[in-house]
Amino acid sequence: MADTVTKTCEGCGGSISSEQIVARQAGLVHGVLLCPVCVDKKRQEAIAAQKAAEADIALVDGDDAPATQSSSKIRSFATGSTLAGAHHDAKLKRPLAGPNEPATRVRTFHSKLTPAALAHMDDLINEWLDAHPDIYIKQTCTTVGNFEAKHVEPHLVVSIFY
Repeated sequence: MADTVTKTCEGCGGSISSEQIVARQAGLVHGVLLCPVCVDKKRQEAIAAQKAAEADIALVDGDDAPATQSSSKIRSFATGSTLAGAHHDAKLKRPLAGPNEPATRVRTFHSKLTPAALAHMDDLINEWLDAHPDIYIKQTCTTVGNFEAKHVEPHLVVSIFY
């Protein structure tokens, strides 16, 4: 019989088995090792925060604008996105795939081919994954190609299927 390695949850002090880590019931969340109970609690907090953020987004029409609003009507919804806010998970009909199911969605990131830009893309991908603890990555694809904007430049394109 194989010995089971156990670790201690940094949230509640509970024990974590290696099987729980392999099954993604427990693991690192924002660099902290958590048990299944604490991971579930973090998932619920992330879902609640996402719903609260979505509730805070409101489009204001010119005459209906409150008097306390600043003079600028420009709003950015692209924070954390590499495709200028083109991702709208709320509109998707298929449920997220579980750990043993095939991929049902894809998210694409792109970056210029410079060390700083690649590091920024890494940060965006990690922040996206941290904000969506219920995602299980099934496959990734990468390619390099020219993106047309002000200048045509080669970009790294990363597609994450989940």
